[in-house]
Amino acid sequence: MHIETIGNVVAWSGEFHRNFAAFIESSVAASDDERTKMLSGYIADHERQLAKTVSTFDHVESDNALGTWCNEFLNKQPLPDTSSKDEEWATLSAKQLMDRVRDIHEQLIALYSHLLSRCGATPAADMLEQLLDVEEHQLMLMTHSANRLEDI
Repeated sequence: MHIETIGNVVAWSGEFHRNFAAFIESSVAASDDERTKMLSGYIADHERQLAKTVSTFDHVESDNALGTWCNEFLNKQPLPDTSSKDEEWATLSAKQLMDRVRDIHEQLIALYSHLLSRCGATPAADMLEQLLDVEEHQLMLMTHSANRLEDI
């Protein structure tokens, strides 16, 4: 997907979360670790919910927000690629899986934070702030739940 505007970022983000859910499930399916499999299912459910939440931004935000250009950051930092199954993920422990998921979400948070810092007081800034809050909140929930799984 070619990303030039905030609207493209929103569309890409929704697609990313849908793909990431499928990626995690398919990549971890062969794992022998039951905790890792349970965690991957939990994370995949969160990713699907994030995809639904992010896709609502396309319908409720103004054209002013969605049409804001943003390609400067994206030219300098590659976005996470989860387009194909990675069998290495099946060898990860639950903690290692959560560490990888956290790293990927932190890349998205860095993207949204950077774009937000460039927007000033615009409709795009309000939308990015909401998107950032959703991403941070979901990461916090996933991390908390993963920690509870480790305690079991």
